[in-house]
Amino acid sequence: MEEPGLTTVVVRCPECGQVRVSPRDVTIRNCVDDDTWSYWFVCPACQRRAASPTRRSSALDAICAGSALDTWALPSELEERPDGEPLTLVDLLQLRLILIEPDWLDQLQ
Repeated sequence: MEEPGLTTVVVRCPECGQVRVSPRDVTIRNCVDDDTWSYWFVCPACQRRAASPTRRSSALDAICAGSALDTWALPSELEERPDGEPLTLVDLLQLRLILIEPDWLDQLQ
């Protein structure tokens, strides 16, 4: 139960809809590469862990109210550009046919 006068953060649970939680129960996440913001929390009503994107201003308000901040970066593999020929439709079809076989892993090795 919420105590009067305490700051709360409004979050959205997929099961329960909008709920109010203590800022300490919300973790704000920021991707430093593209400056996207999100949050995660455990719903006090259904105990389900949930996450959702949010606006920067809302995220900063929650941090000022006491929410933890977790920064992260996109995987470096996203910047890799492999050498060699691009995949063709024939390549994808051959792979699909291999994956149908029960011993597909042995065939790839």
